Amino acid sequence: MKVLKFAVFLAISTTVLLGAEAWASEKARSGSPEKGKILYNKLRCYYCHRIGNEGGNTGPDLTTEGTKKRGMEWQMRNLADPSSTHLRHPENMPKFDRLTEKMFLDLAAYLESLK
Repeated sequence: MKVLKFAVFLAISTTVLLGAEAWASEKARSGSPEKGKILYNKLRCYYCHRIGNEGGNTGPDLTTEGTKKRGMEWQMRNLADPSSTHLRHPENMPKFDRLTEKMFLDLAAYLESLK
């Protein structure tokens, strides 16, 4: 009986630890919408993109970008290389291939937060 209790304890402990590790890994790959908004403004994305009543209309309106449920990975790929997510590269959309991974995460989190 002690062996069975220990086996159950070990199985539960392993599951909890693996779940905590997965959660920590996901948390480490999440961005800050607040920092993403600052970066959005710093990169002057508003010249081409509209959010609410502010911004340009050369690029897509991003007001409800988060409702499209594209996900963080899609947003990051799109920012790094728009031709990877579009049939043809949007002519005016620059590649942001010099941003750090954290910057991509923050921008992606901001875009996903727009609802």
